[in-house]
Amino acid sequence: MNATWLRIQMWLLVLALTGVGLVMIASTTAGMAGGGETLNYDFLVRQVVALVVGLVAAAVISAFGAERMRQTWVVAALAAGTVLALMAVHVLGREVNGAKRWIDLGPVNLQPSEVAKFALVVIAAWHLTRVAEKVRVPWNGVLMPIAGFAVVAGLVYLTKDLGSVVVMAVVLGAMLFFAGARWGYFLQLSAGTLPALCYFAVFQVAYRRDRMLAFLDPMNAEGPAGYHLRQSFIAIGSGGMSGVGLGQSHAKMAFLPEKHTDFIFAVVCEELGLIGAVSVAGLFLALVVTGMFIASATRDRHQRLLAIGATVLLGTQAFWNMLVVVGAVPTKGLTLPFISYGGSSLIISLALIGVLDAVARAAARQSRRTTSQRIGAEPVAGRTWRWQTEGA
Repeated sequence: MNATWLRIQMWLLVLALTGVGLVMIASTTAGMAGGGETLNYDFLVRQVVALVVGLVAAAVISAFGAERMRQTWVVAALAAGTVLALMAVHVLGREVNGAKRWIDLGPVNLQPSEVAKFALVVIAAWHLTRVAEKVRVPWNGVLMPIAGFAVVAGLVYLTKDLGSVVVMAVVLGAMLFFAGARWGYFLQLSAGTLPALCYFAVFQVAYRRDRMLAFLDPMNAEGPAGYHLRQSFIAIGSGGMSGVGLGQSHAKMAFLPEKHTDFIFAVVCEELGLIGAVSVAGLFLALVVTGMFIASATRDRHQRLLAIGATVLLGTQAFWNMLVVVGAVPTKGLTLPFISYGGSSLIISLALIGVLDAVARAAARQSRRTTSQRIGAEPVAGRTWRWQTEGA
């Protein structure tokens, strides 16, 4: 598929998703300021500000170019900035629900774990391109990437954001797979460490253990986790096929927690019904397919890995969030990209779209250079060309 058309298709999907997001944020934040059913414009205005910032970030990244993202100074600056932000959040961070994950920057709150996801894609693509065929060697293809990931993941975990760690692990695994790393070593290392990590990270932490028990038996689980899932199920069931109508959700009034952030998809299901929920999921699926087509359109290894990483990150977070809402996977504190309220999430999601756009633009340039070469052209002295005649 033509890279230019892929760009257009991608941006149409993104605009559709962000449009749904603004509408649903307007719906879910009605009355949150204590004004009855009146709309609280603060949430909507902040999301619009984040949208503008995100679109500017996407444009800047696209103009910067995928080729420049493989420069060492870019990778080093991004890595250093991410680590500093993850450390600064413990000093400057704002605490919400017992977790320090946000740095208040005025109209937009910076969530360093979201920046870490973006950094993972860029840094992993750089490393896996640099080592080239050595990626099949255990040290270059498995141990070194996992060692670097462990540092960033540990800092993210300290912000009590296990969900982001899980998403980042999936993204790294996908990029290693497409880069050609040997999965035998990866699986052996995972099998030896995952049980202990799950035990200490999940079952030794009270609220995460409660979430796991609520996932296993949501109807009988006690505490906030069980209540949260049950209210989500009630909202989804109330929507039926066509929904109760935009703005008419009952669950959002006083029953469903995190209705405008992590569980906004439950309100989508209630107000827009099964038709609306499947449509939103279909938009995300189409975006993932488009991203993978963009990855396949480029012949450059680095650019392909950038596109794969950005696509897998957006897709994993989107579908994990939706599966959490319907009770198919354990609850994690993950937003629904482009739709949930949250400045950092929206900005980073659009920044990843900027990466995909940069790759698509580079692929389009490659395609134009290829098609502009006539059949029978023979390269001479590097960049000059001598044209052969039919009788030569």
